[in-house]
Amino acid sequence: ITPLTPGQLLRGSVRHGSILNENFRPYRVSSRWKSTALAATTFFVPALTSLTLPVAAAYAGFVMTRPITMPLRLPANSRRKDFGNPVAHKKRPGVDVPGPAAGDYLLGWDENTGQQIWVSGREDLTMHGILPGATGSGKTQFIYSLLSNTLAQGSGFTLIDGKASNKLPFTVAALARRFGREADVRVLNMLVSEGDRRTNTWNPFTTVNAEGMTELLLTLFLPDEGDSGGGSSKFFKDRADALIRGMAHVFVWVRDNLKIPMTSETIRAMFSDIEALRSLTERLEFRYYSFEKRDFATVTLDGRQFPTALLDPVRFYVKETGGFSAKASTDDQAKVREQHGYVVGGFAKTFTQMSSTLGHIFRCDVPDIDFHDIIYNRRILVVMLPSLENHPDTNAALGKAVITAFRYAMAAALGTSIEGNYEDLVENRPSSARTPYLMVADEVGYFASRGLDLMMAQGRELNISLWLSFQEVGSLYATLGRDRAVPLLGNPKLKIFENIEDAGPTREWLEGVGGTMQVSVLPGYDTSPGLGLYQGQQRADIREVKRISWSDIQKLRQGQAIMLFRGKRVYTRLFYAGIEPTGEGRVFPTIEPSRERPRQVTPSTGAGVESITAQLAAGADIYQESALQAPEGVIGVLYERMGRILDRPGSPLNDAHDLLGPLIASHATGADARPFGGLFTRLPIPTPARSTGIPDIPDQSVDAALIDQLVAFETAIGTPHQEAREHVVAALNAHARGRARP
Repeated sequence: ITPLTPGQLLRGSVRHGSILNENFRPYRVSSRWKSTALAATTFFVPALTSLTLPVAAAYAGFVMTRPITMPLRLPANSRRKDFGNPVAHKKRPGVDVPGPAAGDYLLGWDENTGQQIWVSGREDLTMHGILPGATGSGKTQFIYSLLSNTLAQGSGFTLIDGKASNKLPFTVAALARRFGREADVRVLNMLVSEGDRRTNTWNPFTTVNAEGMTELLLTLFLPDEGDSGGGSSKFFKDRADALIRGMAHVFVWVRDNLKIPMTSETIRAMFSDIEALRSLTERLEFRYYSFEKRDFATVTLDGRQFPTALLDPVRFYVKETGGFSAKASTDDQAKVREQHGYVVGGFAKTFTQMSSTLGHIFRCDVPDIDFHDIIYNRRILVVMLPSLENHPDTNAALGKAVITAFRYAMAAALGTSIEGNYEDLVENRPSSARTPYLMVADEVGYFASRGLDLMMAQGRELNISLWLSFQEVGSLYATLGRDRAVPLLGNPKLKIFENIEDAGPTREWLEGVGGTMQVSVLPGYDTSPGLGLYQGQQRADIREVKRISWSDIQKLRQGQAIMLFRGKRVYTRLFYAGIEPTGEGRVFPTIEPSRERPRQVTPSTGAGVESITAQLAAGADIYQESALQAPEGVIGVLYERMGRILDRPGSPLNDAHDLLGPLIASHATGADARPFGGLFTRLPIPTPARSTGIPDIPDQSVDAALIDQLVAFETAIGTPHQEAREHVVAALNAHARGRARP
């Protein structure tokens, strides 16, 4: 039994005019063969020249005037009109005209036509992309190739790898080295199984606002986003949520006003003991970890500056803890301590992870990594999540914390002011650029977080492109839930399908995304009455088939893909940049700022200050034209001439003559006069070198003939013989002894 291929079943139903129009495109091989055939005919039969030349000219003119269309976009350097991407006419509503060529990212080549596949970073990549593919399909290499496009445009990227190894930073360093961007690389190395823990530091609580602080704390300490569980478990979880939301505003105020860095140690000191919360609400005592003293310290908040209303949620939390009494000490209220322990008991795992296991990253007051700096200064960030070392829930919480911090860094570019100049507030936002900033989440199914869909929805306006890479959709369904994963997968417009092996939910999703199309197929075969052979029936049926065949997906080799974009389906050979992880790998630390906390500066007062203030108010610091002194000498003459020239019209040649003519005339008196010589009449006279009076003796290695030649040269230009010999001998001796000439 021989299976039938799709080519044996499909029947061509395209009109001949469409076929001819397509074959006459300049990039078609058939067009070249036709021209070659005419040239060969003319060469072998010269008598047909008068016939073939007009035909060839007409044929070439027809072919070359056909509009060039590419699978997606024309490259921007072609400077042509892109007939495949029309834009609306500015003055005629409802009328489309060819848009400008805007392709600046090379993705690969069309397998059928060999044409390059270009997309626009600003227009297309900001619609985001997904890259599903099984292990060994070439996802990682295509990601590197996509990132090389980004660095070639002068932009940057963030790469989060859910199953990273130490090969990743070497590859990224080699890529950055090609473009001179090594110093922009930042690495969050969470691989701690063995070896040194070299990494850049990161404190996620450094710059976020109160809402961002709340989301980060909830992501780290209450990672379960579902509503599983009930009874007392849900009760204590709600209590923990209330405590986190109440303290987040206090943490932000203390950080911004007292310049105390918020670290996991400080947060743990305030959360773990209810006595610390009670001291805060009753005596405004805030406990924190001091990096200067390497110990915990306490600071009293100034009630005149601190908004005590921020403590209301914390105060109510303490009062609502079962059995609490304000009259008794905390040590005498064992029930209260027990109830609070149930609330914060689940925090211990995350605190230990941040302060011990990953202390080389999070245990810092001033971190190397600031997501505002990463995004808006186009840095390169690599986040390495260990897939084998940690529990999947731990990795998911760490990845979600990175995504949450990235999301709130994006929010800073949205702007809050609605009054002012549009150009200043909107067009010149920190995210404004000609190229997008890329965020690639590789193996996103292991750490996907709520909010990714919102980042995609807002990312286009902020000029940020998000890419999701995964092996199968089942992991996304398990992490986010099907209801949240489906809209996340449906947002990106650019979909690149590599080889996929999951025939379950991934196949169902893929065929649904690809959609269907109507094709003409062979309905069957009839037997030949004479020879007993089978021949196709002389008709065609219209049937609806999947646009992406599952067999085609499984046949894809490494580096091949099926691309969907704006309804177009392109069988693609992906671009391979060939980035090899070679060279030295380094972690570039940032300059650590001073740990000294700023002190309040008291303005000085006195008679001198009052006198200066009065003079400034009277305008004594403003120079009048009469107080300006004219320069002396030649510069003064030029200054005077320039003032007169500026006050009257004249040609540049006349102005130059009026400016410099008097100088030339006044100083050019004789045969040796030089132009502009007057400008050099006041040059300082160099001090002659001292002579010891004892001439140097030539070194034994110095050639005497060379000395005589150099002395003859010096005397020929007017130097006295004795002086010339001393200079030559001193220079050659210095060279012979390996000393630098003084």
